[in-house]
Amino acid sequence: MNTNTHKGFNGLVLLVVFVLLITGCAKFENREFLVDKPQSILDQEALDALGELKSYVTYSNQPSFTLGAEISLNDIRNNSLLYRLVQKQFDQLGLGSVLSHLNSVQADGSIVLTDLESALAANDTTGTDAYVGHLVWHQNQRSAYLNSLIADIVLPGESGSDVVVDFESNNLGDTYPTTTSDVEAYVINDPDGKSGKVLRVVRTTGTAYPQFQITLPEGRQLKHYTTVQVDFKGGTCCGYFGFGMQMAISSSLGNVGTVGYASPSSFGFPADVWGRGLITLSLANLNLPESLKEANTFVLTLGSGTGAADYLLDNITMNWNIPGETIVKTPEEKAAIIRGELDKWLKAVAEAANGGASSWSVVYQPMDDNNPSEIRTGVGTTVPANTFYWQDYLGKDYAAIAINLFRQYYGNNVKLFITETNLIGNTAKIQGLKDFITYTESKGAQVDGIATELALDLNTNKSQVEAMLSALAGTGKLIKISAVDIGVGVTVSLANNDLYESQAEMYKWFVDAYYRLIPPAQRAGIIFKSPMDRATSSNWRPGEPVGLWTTQYLRKKAYAGVVEALEANKGK
Repeated sequence: MNTNTHKGFNGLVLLVVFVLLITGCAKFENREFLVDKPQSILDQEALDALGELKSYVTYSNQPSFTLGAEISLNDIRNNSLLYRLVQKQFDQLGLGSVLSHLNSVQADGSIVLTDLESALAANDTTGTDAYVGHLVWHQNQRSAYLNSLIADIVLPGESGSDVVVDFESNNLGDTYPTTTSDVEAYVINDPDGKSGKVLRVVRTTGTAYPQFQITLPEGRQLKHYTTVQVDFKGGTCCGYFGFGMQMAISSSLGNVGTVGYASPSSFGFPADVWGRGLITLSLANLNLPESLKEANTFVLTLGSGTGAADYLLDNITMNWNIPGETIVKTPEEKAAIIRGELDKWLKAVAEAANGGASSWSVVYQPMDDNNPSEIRTGVGTTVPANTFYWQDYLGKDYAAIAINLFRQYYGNNVKLFITETNLIGNTAKIQGLKDFITYTESKGAQVDGIATELALDLNTNKSQVEAMLSALAGTGKLIKISAVDIGVGVTVSLANNDLYESQAEMYKWFVDAYYRLIPPAQRAGIIFKSPMDRATSSNWRPGEPVGLWTTQYLRKKAYAGVVEALEANKGK
């Protein structure tokens, strides 16, 4: 190859390399500078770069503070993604709504708490704390069972018939006394040959009524009997007509005054024919004295009023009716029964939990909304189904009873709260709650703290919330926000960036307000009711974006709002 050819090749190579370098640079510049990331991705990356929520909390100056999120027992048992997220981000599980007396207590009074037991046992291995409630409430109670225990005892009535005289045990010719000393009635065979032995009453002139000494079955008295029935057969000459059936009840034999009834002819059977069970005479007509009504043994006088007696009697039957009786339980008896049920319930919960939670809501919503200085009551109202007011039977002491019982079974290494709701802008209710706690403690029960639940939105009156926090702090008790979420007024499908920005600011303000207004020693923590936005199938704020995460587990601006507030208050 000559020198000129070699130089031309080298120049071509340099040209190709130069072109390739220029082309490569152009492609690099397009990737780096001409294609920008969407702002939404940049925002999400910034959120993802934030630390875990609990890493922004200083615990040394606020020893009772916990940062929690509400979760279900199913999530714990199944080790769901949400449960793992909550464990990573928070130091307490909010189980404020998992206990239901209605679901746990069966119709027969037995108690099933396997869900609570298994969930807390599973969580115990993770070292994550739990807050559980509510032990004593008026709603979601197995009220049908409880009411059955204190209901009046209704003893059903009984009725029947006793054949007191049928002459079958007599011998033929046996006699019975009558109201006159010169005439006796005597036993013969039934002339019709159908009913064994019968009694014949005969007196040629005037009348005589046979008498029978009766002893009633044990346990029954004359007052229980209503009528007397008798089989009768008489002719037109000798008793079928006359001046009526006659009856008396006395304590002894002899000539007694009788009370008249209709004649046998009026009871619907012909003369000289047996009227079987057709003659019925009311005992009420006799106007018996109380002494006889209480009798078990007496003399029955019974016959037909006629001028020339000749008639037959058989099967004298007395019909009785013992009315039902209602035994009313006294208030003291009811209180003892209900206290026993409360004892059984709290003991079962304590045993099932087995120390798996450090704090509990023992009494929920004690104060009356319409009369906030008084506890709730169902007296004078139509109590809805599955509602039971324990306090209506145990009185104002019911909270003290519950707290002391639960400490007895669970141990003293636990913080017990009374939870009340609807406190924003309600100074009267806060005062009523404060007075109720003072009363409860005067009965020897230690109340560690007050818990409240807050469903806020973008338009919530901040000054009223701050006033509420200040008033609660003034009680000197631990103050726990056991459930808080902040809605934006629309569902996820309608929410926009401006609303989410406002929500983040609202979360930031609330956490900051809690820190500013609750002294460190009184801070028992905040539990976020909805760590994630609500599903459309949820019973609580369905479809609303109230959480710190989306339903796809993406952090929201609200997450950053909470982080900013926690970080700003570190060590305060």
